[in-house]
Amino acid sequence: MSRFLALFDLDGTLVDSAPDISKALDSALISSSLPAIGEEATRSYIGDGSKRLVHRAITRVREGVADMNLYAEVFREFENNYIKNIFNKSKLYPKVLDTLRELQNYQIYLGCVTNKPYNYTIPLLQEAGLFNYFQIILGGDSLRHKKPNPEPIRHAIEKVGAQKATTSMIGDSITDLHAAKNASVKAICVSYGYSGGIDLLEHKPDKMIGSMEELPRAILSLFPSLDKNRHY
Repeated sequence: MSRFLALFDLDGTLVDSAPDISKALDSALISSSLPAIGEEATRSYIGDGSKRLVHRAITRVREGVADMNLYAEVFREFENNYIKNIFNKSKLYPKVLDTLRELQNYQIYLGCVTNKPYNYTIPLLQEAGLFNYFQIILGGDSLRHKKPNPEPIRHAIEKVGAQKATTSMIGDSITDLHAAKNASVKAICVSYGYSGGIDLLEHKPDKMIGSMEELPRAILSLFPSLDKNRHY
């Protein structure tokens, strides 16, 4: 029997982590005599890992590269601030736990593939009560490449013993969508989260959902044979 695998992004898909990221980032910027950027800008910069986030916050440009000494100073302070308050004001998006349980009823393997560094990913998943749902967890520094490179998705498929044809990637950003397409798996995008102002529908995901509770139906429509797997 084919193994089905659903891979999830973390920030902006399962957890609204921007409040704690923003607070830690603004504190780090202020410590280096730089202006805070606020939560709205932070939300638009999340998605490509904390290193890129800090460069964006310093330069105010998505592809900007900050002076390396200044970057190192801000990044070190951001790390210190964030790890102490990783799930303080953050919260799960609605119906996340119910949805993960529902997918387990269909015997779907679950994985978390995020660009967040691994040393942040694990405590965030633990604090949010999500850690035990996943058969595989990959951070942005777990492998040589991160999303949108297909390596993390391909690695997860191999480790779980699934196939590309029975795997979906669920995320909130163009990075997740491109990663799915690059790995030749189904791309499911959520309309909430941190898309950076990009209209994901224009990039033709396989499914677009407005809330996590819509996910089981979306996956079933992509993989109809799953229906016979359900445990009631």
